[in-house]
Amino acid sequence: CCNPGRKDRQGRQPNEHILPADTVRNKPANEQAAQSNTSLDILIEKFEDSDRGTWQNPDLVLAKPGDLQGKIVADLGSGTGYFTFRIARKASKVIALDIEQRFLEYIEDRKLDLPPAIANKIETRLTPEDTPNLQPGEADVVFMVNVYYYLDERVEYMKKVKTALKPDGLLVLVDFKEGEMAVGPIEDKVPLARVISDLRKSGFTIVDADNESLQYQYIISAK
Repeated sequence: CCNPGRKDRQGRQPNEHILPADTVRNKPANEQAAQSNTSLDILIEKFEDSDRGTWQNPDLVLAKPGDLQGKIVADLGSGTGYFTFRIARKASKVIALDIEQRFLEYIEDRKLDLPPAIANKIETRLTPEDTPNLQPGEADVVFMVNVYYYLDERVEYMKKVKTALKPDGLLVLVDFKEGEMAVGPIEDKVPLARVISDLRKSGFTIVDADNESLQYQYIISAK
């Protein structure tokens, strides 16, 4: 859910756009190795880039499920906690899930600087690539931001996400629109219509498909 990876036509990597950290994903092996070999400090600096507040518009995204007070929220593919810490100020609990332990450790370190009333709401949880690692009916809301593009077996994975939601729970899924843009992957982005189709096959009912509010991304709400 962070600054996404791009390369120019000569294969150079721009300084401001690298592979997203929010990674409940199956990345190509070379990309996974590149991220694993990059220092955490460098990744954090880029993932928390202030420009992201403009194109990601986290306040708008977090407003999609309505009032989070008293709710348990799963930030699936939390990365460095870009959304996790924002959710913790609104919800009763947030579960930060990621496949990379170092990101979860970073979140735990940042919790030490927070008031206990906020820090105690945050649980970090390591998850495999092929399952969200949530108990049945555990979450009122699941956020998946900049994650869907990297999933394998998407329909099967989203069936597991559906199971993790309470009967009246809501999925908020954010990912990149098609076309060449200043941020996001260059190729193989998942079209909005394909995501909607996948979600319906997974048992979801689409509540809203917002293709206008964000310049580079769509936001899907589903139950």
